[in-house]
Amino acid sequence: MRIGGKGLTLLGILALLIGNALAGSAAATAEPPLTRPLSAPYAQWDVSVAPFQGNARTLEVDFNSPLMHRRVTNLVYLPDSYAPDGVPSPVLYYLHGTVLQELDNPVLDPVTKQESLLYMVSAGGGYRQTQLMGFQSQLSRARFVVVAPDANPAASWCHNCGWIDGRSHLLPNLPPVTGEQVPGDTFLHQELYPLIEHLFNVRTDRAGRGVSGFSMGGYAAMIQGMKHPDDYAFVGSVSGVYEILTEPRLRAIWEALGYLRDQGYGTGLTEEVWWRNYDPSQLATNLAGTGTKFLLSYGDACLSRAAVGNAAYPPLRNPAAASIEFVLNANNSLGVRDLAAKGIPVQVVTLPGVHGANDHRVYSDYLVAAANDTFTHSVPDPATFSYRTVNPTFSVWGYDVSVHRSADEFLSLDNARRDGTSFTVTGTGQAEGDTPATFAPGSTHQVVLTAGDGSTVTRAVTADGSGRLPVSVDLGPSNLLPQQTLTDALALSSARTVTVRID
Repeated sequence: MRIGGKGLTLLGILALLIGNALAGSAAATAEPPLTRPLSAPYAQWDVSVAPFQGNARTLEVDFNSPLMHRRVTNLVYLPDSYAPDGVPSPVLYYLHGTVLQELDNPVLDPVTKQESLLYMVSAGGGYRQTQLMGFQSQLSRARFVVVAPDANPAASWCHNCGWIDGRSHLLPNLPPVTGEQVPGDTFLHQELYPLIEHLFNVRTDRAGRGVSGFSMGGYAAMIQGMKHPDDYAFVGSVSGVYEILTEPRLRAIWEALGYLRDQGYGTGLTEEVWWRNYDPSQLATNLAGTGTKFLLSYGDACLSRAAVGNAAYPPLRNPAAASIEFVLNANNSLGVRDLAAKGIPVQVVTLPGVHGANDHRVYSDYLVAAANDTFTHSVPDPATFSYRTVNPTFSVWGYDVSVHRSADEFLSLDNARRDGTSFTVTGTGQAEGDTPATFAPGSTHQVVLTAGDGSTVTRAVTADGSGRLPVSVDLGPSNLLPQQTLTDALALSSARTVTVRID
């Protein structure tokens, strides 16, 4: 059933479908009468919602994505606790892992079925990896909606996208020789999330939203949580990648499969600063003090007796899946130590088996309980936070920031109060932005900027109509040339620190 200019309200659809399903009616897929159309911009997306494989609790939500320039398929799993009206349900987004574009063809199924990892990354791999989690089997226990993007059983569009935004680069992007460059992050935040929140009775606050993923998707879940700490209360990584630069085997895999190169971020040698910008180990401090619940799961490197004796996924019959989990075990073990050193709490789950063998168990035995607990108990927003990124524009905790500089470097906000009254900026160039909307519209305030040498500058600034104050901070020029890497930056950068106080 399509929901367009003369479409259907999903509340009516779900009320009918769920009611019929609970009653055991064969009419569970019957269409309710037409009601109101979707509002803009969704009315132009040709949205369709239908039970997936006849199951009224699992819905296929398809739409024409303006960002992706194609029709996208997403699966929505509705728990038994879901109601189309009343108290909204929390929502957990699930991001699938790598799908090899060269293998994303069902003709190759007879070959790829012989090894579990090859089958996971082949035709419709996004859907296959989603099925590994067993979301449908836990609808009676999970008290949250699960949304899995890019879940077309026939083919995937996020092959090695890392669920980050691609950018223009001198290196050519020639699919299928290289992975397709896509705006993965923007798709999530500007299309999928708003559409799901428009169609379903789900929470829209940080405390009611989580992100999880498997393999590349586990890495992406960490990046999402660290890049957008104000959007998620829960982060769950299953066999993801925590550190991509210093662990030689993992870095070789990252380079060979082009996760960042194909998205326009070069290699670890040519674009080290951007690789660090998409490295969880470099961004983990963005979670410090936020209260975000973090679960990290990985295999035991397939060396235990339990792993060897696994009838479904024995390591000797799944050498590629065993090898990659061996590497990820070492990588995540480094991550656990790094997170502890940075004072970031994390729940660690280690189970025997090859890559993907335990996804359903991790979900049923650990993720469901952890997410239920997170969403049941309030996760308050922090009074102060710290945040670092290389991105020249970003929004976090109500601050909108842009920086103009001659070379790409990290910019940091430290000890930033969420009420906008004080923060410290470290970096180079001209940083400009707006504070959170916490001031009286039209009120005038003294903005005091104190540099590292103790010198101060005071300016009078007036809040705009929404109660935000525009602030500009001169951090000075960079000593870097545009092509220099972060290694050079550590030795040469003239990064300057300025503390801002607003009276």
